[in-house]
Amino acid sequence: MLVDVLTSAASWHDEQPMLTYTVPGELQEQLRPGQLVAIPYGERLVEGIVWKVGDDQIGEDERNYQLRPIAAILDREPALLPHQMALAEWMADYYVTPLAQIAMMMLPPGLMQRSQVVLHLAKSEQGEGEELSQATSLRLQALIGLLLADGELDVEQLKKMLGARKAKDVLKEALASGLVEREAQLASPLTKKRVKRVVRLVAEGEALAEWRQRTEEKLQRSLPPLMAVPIAPDNVRRRPQKGLPDPWAMPVPADALSLTPQDEEGLLAQRQLAAIDLLLYGSREAGNGNYWVPTRLCKASKLTATQLQSLIREHIVEIEEIEIQRDPLQGRVFPASSPLPLTPAQQHALECILAYPPSRRGGGGADEGRGPLWPPVTEAIAPSRRGGGGADVGRGPLWPPVTEAIAAREDIPRRGGGGADEGQGPLWPPVGVEGSEWQHTTEARRAATRAPSTPNTTPAPTRNTESPNPPDVIPPILLHGVTGSGKTEVYLQALAAIIAQGKRGIVLVPEIVLTTQAIARFASRFPGRVAIIHGDLFRGERYDEWRRIRDGEVDVVIGSRSALFAPLPDLGILILDEEHEPAYKQSERRPTYHARETAIMLGRILHIPVVLGSATPAIESFYRAEREMYTLVELPGRIGADLPPVEVIDLRNELHAGNTSIISRRLQSELERVLRTGQQAILFLNRRGAASCVLCRDCGYVAMCDRCDVPLTYHSTERILLCHYCNRQSKVLHICPQCGSEGIRYFGLGTEKVMDTIQRTFPAARLLRWDRDTASNHRAHQALLDRFAQREADILVGTQMIAKGLDLPGVTLVGVVSADIALNLPDFAAAERAFTLLTQVAGRAGRGEEAGRVIIQTFNPQHFCIDAASRHDYHEFYAAEIEVRRRYGYPPFRRFVKFTYSHENRRRSQNEALLLRERIDEWIDRLGLTDTDVVGPAPALMERVRNKYHWQMIVRGPDLHPLLRILDTPGWEVDIDPVSTI
Repeated sequence: MLVDVLTSAASWHDEQPMLTYTVPGELQEQLRPGQLVAIPYGERLVEGIVWKVGDDQIGEDERNYQLRPIAAILDREPALLPHQMALAEWMADYYVTPLAQIAMMMLPPGLMQRSQVVLHLAKSEQGEGEELSQATSLRLQALIGLLLADGELDVEQLKKMLGARKAKDVLKEALASGLVEREAQLASPLTKKRVKRVVRLVAEGEALAEWRQRTEEKLQRSLPPLMAVPIAPDNVRRRPQKGLPDPWAMPVPADALSLTPQDEEGLLAQRQLAAIDLLLYGSREAGNGNYWVPTRLCKASKLTATQLQSLIREHIVEIEEIEIQRDPLQGRVFPASSPLPLTPAQQHALECILAYPPSRRGGGGADEGRGPLWPPVTEAIAPSRRGGGGADVGRGPLWPPVTEAIAAREDIPRRGGGGADEGQGPLWPPVGVEGSEWQHTTEARRAATRAPSTPNTTPAPTRNTESPNPPDVIPPILLHGVTGSGKTEVYLQALAAIIAQGKRGIVLVPEIVLTTQAIARFASRFPGRVAIIHGDLFRGERYDEWRRIRDGEVDVVIGSRSALFAPLPDLGILILDEEHEPAYKQSERRPTYHARETAIMLGRILHIPVVLGSATPAIESFYRAEREMYTLVELPGRIGADLPPVEVIDLRNELHAGNTSIISRRLQSELERVLRTGQQAILFLNRRGAASCVLCRDCGYVAMCDRCDVPLTYHSTERILLCHYCNRQSKVLHICPQCGSEGIRYFGLGTEKVMDTIQRTFPAARLLRWDRDTASNHRAHQALLDRFAQREADILVGTQMIAKGLDLPGVTLVGVVSADIALNLPDFAAAERAFTLLTQVAGRAGRGEEAGRVIIQTFNPQHFCIDAASRHDYHEFYAAEIEVRRRYGYPPFRRFVKFTYSHENRRRSQNEALLLRERIDEWIDRLGLTDTDVVGPAPALMERVRNKYHWQMIVRGPDLHPLLRILDTPGWEVDIDPVSTI
């Protein structure tokens, strides 16, 4: 039997990822695709993933190499399920990333084992230290001494001790002498099961009763006989006079403090009985988990370790190792919740999600066959690299792109020169293609997509029998519901229906802060059947959650974008809440995938529904819904309330009226009303700190970061100047370092300055600040959310963390301190982000019984983003924004790829950027990509960050993959489909 194994040792920077091995007879029945195995690679032993199990026939390519057998199966359960392997193949092709890198990304951190080579003494020479010392050099004697003392020594540790050159010489001499042997091993994984040694009662029934009777008899024999004790007539022991004996003192023999053997036997019996009673009835005193560890049991019962061993020898108790689950939800209690009645619009949305019969959903469970649901990689791979003989052995032909192997599959999108019109993946329409669908007026688009506002009228989805989706593909459902329209209840009931069919679901949220609140809602509806996955979990917690998911112990997985790769068997639905959020895009490292596009492809692989929910859908998503690539379902109204009215305050008028405060008069009066009536308010400002600029008014000096081209921000709480890009800290300035004057002033505003202003204006108000400085992990987010939800604060001041999906019924006022921040950034998505933030933060008001109100402060009230947000009118904003993007060729009409180069030397960064521009221009001409052009190169908006100079360029075109597959860009960051060009 032959298997193709994927290993990062062979393919981290290589597009030829597979090595072929034979399978020993004893392992053939146990081997399955997706398992972790140990394989020889050169002189090392490395870990790999079984990608395909073949037959016994050896082709011509295999005969040319000496195939080696796999060494061991490291885990009997597959680490990757078939649909995960199929998704990894697509991601490798689409995001131009080595397949091994994507496969390793899908595994929990610390699972893979590091390859190592250890030295140990030859078995025939062990124990002959005196003869060895006479026959070897001093260096070899020292090495042998270490091996005699420790048994083995890692080669890497030897290099650290001696340096690479000396270690190489010593190693060569040791191996040549025959006294030392080298062995390839796999180091233990960094993440393992957490086990504890606990005491368990094994005797029971008659055996335990007989032991207890014998032990109690020993105890009774050791007790002294009852004696009459003299008592004073008044029951009070009086102090004797000085110098006289105490008449009430009992006579004590000289050896009273020493124990007789009978006393020792009785004391042991008493302690053993106490230990058994604790094991039987003392689970509450045992601590977490209701188990007794030996040290805690001995401390509670006064047993010694030796005395505990006597109970083990009598087979009354035993010590065993048990696994301790590291549960990130430990200690949290979620009261059970019941489904809520749905409005007609919610009911229709639920029906659209569940409209497809279960037979079309597939499921891809672990028990439904082990072959990938997508065509296997092996069909796409030319003869693999054979033998695993190291980097210099077996370099076969490169494997063709996965798309060539799946061209016959209609349900998998093909990437051609025509862009999105030829496939149904996350590809967009080509430049210059205009159709009648694109020429609708704004009112026509509204009429086609907006659901009727009449409560008793069921909105119809935007779907056509001539949909561009193939007939066997379930189109993604875009659930466009205003804030507070009940999208979460639709998710919950859709999941319940899917679970009733024997399937499971994954729910993605963009931020950790939203994970916190989503967990409470879903865990209340599905108690004990929810797992969470996000990057802020401890490594052990994430590993245990991953194992629970893989073993099918949960029905729902909630988390950030990485939760999409959870090995959930029988997957039946994917839900992305707040699908517009840029946090779903991974831009900082390869692969630069977008969770929305990846989830849509996973839905196609498994033939399951993918639900994209948002109050402000991404422009790309709504555009696809308009072109009937997605099914559009709208929830046009709030449940039980109206959307809060929005009032726009022109700060220019405030200045003309003499109000120089950052809080307008109208906002101040509304805050007074909220405090007077015992309600809550949110003040939003998307900037941390107390002052964004430290300036000398005499010479114009600005305090800048030494490592970044950005001003330092003043933080009044810590009294420091902080760089928000590299976290460099500086002391607060009182005297200008350039001119020596005392004209240093602090300008700008941030959350700390807003806090200070509100505290001075309303001294009795209870304030809470929520930004990255106060909430650095998910536990801090949870604590802040709980405090505000429990009415421990009246006013919450925060950044964009508080603008996303939070449900706080006590909030009746939302104030946007400054809507102008980030409104005019040089980015094609700046207007969309500004509108989204304003609309989302406005949606936090009025979610309870009391009506809400929103006040937006701005110096630019006529901007179309602010105007549309003030009327909660997404359709008007979309109509204006899509026309701008069509005019200038921005996504979704063209595709972008951002190239960024960073180096400590500015000239080096500039030269590399110019050289790459020349190569790109050359390849564009050679490939005939007439609709493709390049913007740049140019310095990034923040050219120097962390002492590195950043240069970038943007390549634009209908399909850039032919160019990306040819370009060799070592040292460059390549962001495919960036959500921002900054």
